Amino acid sequence: MQKDPDGETAGDAVADEDKDRLIAQIMETQRRLQYLFAHDRSNPLFDAHLTMPQLKILLMLAAGGGASGQELQRFMGVSLATVTGIVDRLVAHDLVERHEDPNDRRVRRVMLTPHGRQTVERIIMAGAERQARVLCRMSAADLGVVLRATELLVGAAEADAAAERAGENLR
Repeated sequence: MQKDPDGETAGDAVADEDKDRLIAQIMETQRRLQYLFAHDRSNPLFDAHLTMPQLKILLMLAAGGGASGQELQRFMGVSLATVTGIVDRLVAHDLVERHEDPNDRRVRRVMLTPHGRQTVERIIMAGAERQARVLCRMSAADLGVVLRATELLVGAAEADAAAERAGENLR
């Protein structure tokens, strides 16, 4: 098979087009699924009475286990004073607490309280009951396909997260 100046064969270009088409179809299907589940997810978001910056901080803390004010500042892209105000409000609502960093007493680490963890869990898991009902409508064979696809997706997401932490970028 002949290669073009970039070293690709005509088959490579077709495979890339197929891959791009499949990715677009998966993204559209996922978008439709998100809309179908959206109303189940909205209740805990509205019940929590959180601003978007507060929600972002809670989600970051849930993913990372805790952060310093400077880490939150970098993540949010706002001033340290702004982060302090957001964290103060989260502390007042018993969603986060500040602790002295064991490695540096000058640094205060922000961590979720049990109530904060429960709030984040409710938001993340919203719609799980409906998702289980939807899955119950599927055959065992189809559930096996969904399980395998989900495992592949999680594996790719974990690899992407590891590459991001290592400073790599695929695109």
